Amino acid sequence: MSTASSTVLRGRVWKFGDWVSGDDGIVRFSELRNFADDHDPAELARHCFAGLVPNFAERVTPGDIVVAGRGFGIPSHPPAPMALRAAGIAAAVVESTDTAFIRRSLNAGLPVVTCPGITDAANEGDVLEVDLAAGRVTVNGTVFAVKPFAPAMLEVVDSGGLVPYLARYLAGNARA
Repeated sequence: MSTASSTVLRGRVWKFGDWVSGDDGIVRFSELRNFADDHDPAELARHCFAGLVPNFAERVTPGDIVVAGRGFGIPSHPPAPMALRAAGIAAAVVESTDTAFIRRSLNAGLPVVTCPGITDAANEGDVLEVDLAAGRVTVNGTVFAVKPFAPAMLEVVDSGGLVPYLARYLAGNARA
């Protein structure tokens, strides 16, 4: 499923429970064999949720959205959000996580939205919509008010992550 705009994301739900670790659930950090593996998108996509969902990499479609319970991505390593993006995940809407996972995800261009109550409202395969600018999550007729993304955060997401954002920013300022 595709996104409607850079601030409104709409996709099919992949639902997970509480405490899906970033280094043993999203990816098995110990199975990434060397430093190059944790930066290779194809390798990261192959490892994404491999221990939790059989053939996830073959079944996920670009634009899908992860819905998860409490403590998603904790503890996290940079390859976890990179793996989610490499697999095609457009966003994660979670009951809770820590700020380190949110920052690492934003750096990778993956918006993570905390939304208490989302796991009761969403089911596997549902279509969920996230409006990052307005601070709204909608699924099955239920609308949740969430903290909207700041304009700078939206620019990072729209750029595909912090490195592309900074490259674009520096290129624009170099011409001025």
